[in-house]
Amino acid sequence: MLRNYIKTAFRSLIKQKVYTGINVIGLAVSITASLLIVLYVKHELSYDKFFPGADRIFKMVLERKYPNHVTHYSVVPHSFAKAMQQDFPEVEGTLHLFGPNKNSVITYKVSDTEIKTFEEDYFLQSDSSFFNFFDLDLVKGDKSTALTSPNQVIISETTAKKYFGNDDPIGKILGGDFGEVKVTGVFKDLSDNSHLRFDFLGTIGGQFAQFLKRDNYTAFDSHTYIKLKSGTDAKALESKFPKMVDTYAAAHIEHDLGKSWEDYKKAGNGYVYTLQPLTSIHLDPTNLELTITPSGNLKYVYILSFIAILIVVIACINFMNLSTARSAERAREVGVRKVMGSIRSQLIIQFLTEAILLSFVGMVLAIAGVYMLLPSFNDLVEKQLQLVFSANLILALAAFTLIIGVLAGLYPAFALSSYNPVVVMKGNFSGSSKGAWLRNGLVVFQFMISIVLIVGTIVIGQQMKFMQNKNLGFNKEQVLMVKRAFALDKKTETFVEEIRRMSETQSVASTSSIVGNRDDFFGQQFQPEGSSEILTVKSMVMDDDFAGVIGFELKEGRLFTKETNDSLNILLNETAVKTMGMTDPVGRKLSQVNNNPDGSKTTLYFTIVGVIKDFHFQSLRDEITPLVIYDKELFGKQGGSAYVAARLKPNKFREAISKIEMKWKEMVPEQPFKYEFLDENLKQGYLEEQRSGKLFAVFSSLAIAIACVGLFGLSAYTASLRTKEIGIRKVLGSSVGGVVILLSKDFTRLVLIAFVLAVPLSWWMMDTWLKGFAYRVDLGVNSFIVAGILALAIAWLTVSYQSIKAAIVNPVKSLKSE
Repeated sequence: MLRNYIKTAFRSLIKQKVYTGINVIGLAVSITASLLIVLYVKHELSYDKFFPGADRIFKMVLERKYPNHVTHYSVVPHSFAKAMQQDFPEVEGTLHLFGPNKNSVITYKVSDTEIKTFEEDYFLQSDSSFFNFFDLDLVKGDKSTALTSPNQVIISETTAKKYFGNDDPIGKILGGDFGEVKVTGVFKDLSDNSHLRFDFLGTIGGQFAQFLKRDNYTAFDSHTYIKLKSGTDAKALESKFPKMVDTYAAAHIEHDLGKSWEDYKKAGNGYVYTLQPLTSIHLDPTNLELTITPSGNLKYVYILSFIAILIVVIACINFMNLSTARSAERAREVGVRKVMGSIRSQLIIQFLTEAILLSFVGMVLAIAGVYMLLPSFNDLVEKQLQLVFSANLILALAAFTLIIGVLAGLYPAFALSSYNPVVVMKGNFSGSSKGAWLRNGLVVFQFMISIVLIVGTIVIGQQMKFMQNKNLGFNKEQVLMVKRAFALDKKTETFVEEIRRMSETQSVASTSSIVGNRDDFFGQQFQPEGSSEILTVKSMVMDDDFAGVIGFELKEGRLFTKETNDSLNILLNETAVKTMGMTDPVGRKLSQVNNNPDGSKTTLYFTIVGVIKDFHFQSLRDEITPLVIYDKELFGKQGGSAYVAARLKPNKFREAISKIEMKWKEMVPEQPFKYEFLDENLKQGYLEEQRSGKLFAVFSSLAIAIACVGLFGLSAYTASLRTKEIGIRKVLGSSVGGVVILLSKDFTRLVLIAFVLAVPLSWWMMDTWLKGFAYRVDLGVNSFIVAGILALAIAWLTVSYQSIKAAIVNPVKSLKSE
């Protein structure tokens, strides 16, 4: 029996090649798009789940409350790990990770005459408990001893190949920024669905190990992980953290600031520590600073999942509309079948079989499409997604095929099988008003979603353009940032002067930070004179010329100059002045308490010599916060400079870079030369939004295109029902244009209804998305008007073919049965 249903369905579909082709292509495209999205979403949701005991591993993170703002940190004071193991029996173990250490120089002495030098961005340091948390697969070395002593390091397989070729790396000595370290293990390259990323994992030794032995409950320095004993309630443990902070951090605050802990909290300061599940780190929506790897975005995962569902639903709606477009033709078939003895259940099964067969063919084509498009899709999302067949995947695809077939075919099956054979055999068949309402409702739904997607694409594009073109308060163009300037040590000033003399440069300076890079600034605490308030701010260091190079705008006072000793002078941004409540800040003093190695304290007094207009020194996702700028003179000739900034002359970039590199190699030949243009660095900070914007645009376009297929089907159905009416109108003198307008009028009404329904939904969705940015575009009416016009234009173009086709038919042919 089933074989007969399949054979009949196959013959019916082959007979209607155009109908079958449109449906198969629509289903194949929609399933392809949905499978690609599913692969991406599945990958995003799979982060770190492959580690044994992942459900018991948590990361300690911090919500730092300041009097005027809140910042979330991924790093915490390292001593809290020891405190938790001492005080909380439910904690099984703790782990410290430090880094990643970017731009690290690693050397390997091949022979007495040859030293290889490499620059690495993914060097992490760990304590000895790493393998208790993250069970890496060592291909060489022993886990029990690989990370138990100071100055040991394990490396990835790719790194081992790069450094040592086919030689055995175990026991080899590496040098560079971390001193001499011995290779004790080689691990398989990390999967890209982990928040951890490193090519080197070293143990802690030297002065850093001594530093970690000192108690620290206030400075944020460690990625701290906690493994809980089985059955422990993480939330219950979290509830004990406030008391832990009171117990351990209070004394440090009172010692460092000379202010009582209670007064410090009453002023608006606070430390809220929470446990972040390991498997939630990648998609945590908190916008944490100083993460090991950039976080994903949970909102985009939800949005893309929603689009995947919509694409499938729209494809199913298309099938319904195209099936009803053929209802006049198939009504006679139903009548004949019923006259010949077929019962309704048999007809329902027959029509469902056709739908499932179409779904199966669409699925086969979709799988081929996924394999063909996956390399390009991986380039777009910067992942290594794969479609690997397994028993579970085959079952899932089979279930997906069946569900799509049933969803698409259910309404046509019941609708077509319900026709009265007496009526249809007389030739008096016409669609029911109930069916018309349903079909029109489905088209309204399709275009409502299409308009929402168009609005989303427009707004995301506007926000990306806004961030790229917004006035940041400084000039980001033509600025070359030479990295690792600290390697120059006391030669920094000489290097700067040498570059300044080059004809290809306009101005040159040194600085501690890349403006616009949120993780490149350090925290400091100041107390204004005559006030008991402690102000926590972001800070940076620059030399006397940096403000001119970068183009800061002075509001009042002066900038640092070569003619004055500014070692104890500082610059503030406008927000810092407002936060301190100062009306005349120039000349006022701020005090800062520094702890000495012997435990004593030294108080420094800094004089405010100028106020710089607010500029976006962090991401546009973050509101501008108080900033204090030190002069490099405070740190001596060798301190405070991590970068050299050179503003280059137009059309001189290649020559300038070549000359600067030659000068670098002349002064520090053992150090690699690395640079980046400031505007390119800033773009890197918004890669996630750019990728998501492209994904949204691509899949939204697909959804809209698939929706047009449904409209095409409905227009064909409408034209077929009104064939005789059109013939009569043409006999009575109607023009082709008049007929086209007549047929397009109903669809225009449907699009307008969809527009009215889509506006509030799209406004709510995009307003929610834009709230993730401190600086954002306004949701003006233009985006909605453009989306409505586009949807209407798309509808008219889609309908026009069927309308013109119906309008140009000879009325004699349309009325011959009369």
